[in-house]
Amino acid sequence: MKDLSLLSGIEISESKEDLICYSYDSSYASGIMPELVAWVKNTDEISRVVKWATNRGLKIIPRGSGTGMAGGAIPISSRSIVISLERMREVHEINSKNFTTTVSAGVINGDLQKELQIYGLFYPPDPASLDYCSIGGNVSTNAGGPRAIKYGVTRNYVMEIEVVLSNGSIVSLGGKTVKRVVGYELKELFIGAEGTLGIISRITLKVLPEPEEVLTLLISFNELKNAGECIPRIMSLGIIPRTLEFLDSSSIELIEADNHIGLPSNIEAMLLVELDGEITSIKRQAEMIVDTARKLKADVQVATDYYARENLWKARRSISPCLLKMKDREKINVDIAVPIDNLALILSNLKEIAEREKIPIVSFGHAGDGNIHVNILIERNNEASKQKGFEIVKEIFSNTIALGGAISGEHGIGITKKPYLEMQISRKNIELMKAVKRVFDPKEVMNPGKIF
Repeated sequence: MKDLSLLSGIEISESKEDLICYSYDSSYASGIMPELVAWVKNTDEISRVVKWATNRGLKIIPRGSGTGMAGGAIPISSRSIVISLERMREVHEINSKNFTTTVSAGVINGDLQKELQIYGLFYPPDPASLDYCSIGGNVSTNAGGPRAIKYGVTRNYVMEIEVVLSNGSIVSLGGKTVKRVVGYELKELFIGAEGTLGIISRITLKVLPEPEEVLTLLISFNELKNAGECIPRIMSLGIIPRTLEFLDSSSIELIEADNHIGLPSNIEAMLLVELDGEITSIKRQAEMIVDTARKLKADVQVATDYYARENLWKARRSISPCLLKMKDREKINVDIAVPIDNLALILSNLKEIAEREKIPIVSFGHAGDGNIHVNILIERNNEASKQKGFEIVKEIFSNTIALGGAISGEHGIGITKKPYLEMQISRKNIELMKAVKRVFDPKEVMNPGKIF
């Protein structure tokens, strides 16, 4: 590749080792090696690389930490350049008066959480990969996490973004005030757009005061249907938990085999429920939840201190890594979302499919907002098993839509769910989305082939 001198000061690699590493992410999808990888350090460097690449007909693939589960950050054309934002890790400001923080796109979610704690603040969106995923990637996929049930998803906290467009120009969208009605709110288009409209380089986020106390309940069920029924009953109490997580029996077995933390054995499901707020109030709420769960023949344990609670969450977040360690099986993972009152139906349906097809399905996730992560465990290097797995995906998506649900709750579409998009969205709506992309990216250089 010639004329790299025009990008002096920016670290760029053409080595095969680097190109291979940046041709895949955390999904089961595989990409194509790009021509180049560029590690940018600031917005101006992004702009320079974008202008340079566009003038040479290269496709541009923005990338955060590579933790995406839908193939959104991998090249599908060899005539491409990956622009990695992983070195843009500066926290520019934490404003305790306005309850905002401004960060570069490569800042790791978990690192931001720890820094905010020093100021008595917290940022609610907490994906399971929070120790590795970047804020820019979270914004680009509108990531959620366990706390979304009470506090919402990334979109609810993005106030202002700085974006590099496909021609290399830099724009700021949104603002630093809570109330703002000045024309179209264009920043909303970039949240969840998976880098197809431009590259988000800097973000101002709303943050909140840290809750006074947190209380965690571990609720175990011998019958799956009782766990599914317990979730809407808890919600109908008028209580909004901080988290309400679901684990099926396979998830529990995986966690225990890897972490040995003493989770109950021989059960069909478990709920991890967390409450936060004023201590007297959350103790009263906990009593109501315990009473509801025991009416459904559940066993309830209380995580009594910070370390016990953190141990449980460490175990919960270990499920996906545990799945990757399997030697004889690999996963096809999807994340679906259904209305809460249909959660018991979809969980029973997943169990029926696994038993009928004799293919293990591991399910866990954010039951409080109806978002379940489904992992179909196909035989490794077995094409017939792989095809059966994709047939199951289509059946699961069909059942999800029939129950009023969505084929993606928080992972996005990327390339892995692209074949199924028209199951959920009409062709007319897709054409409208394509028209929006053409406005921002007329040459179709920004992360092409994703979503559509």
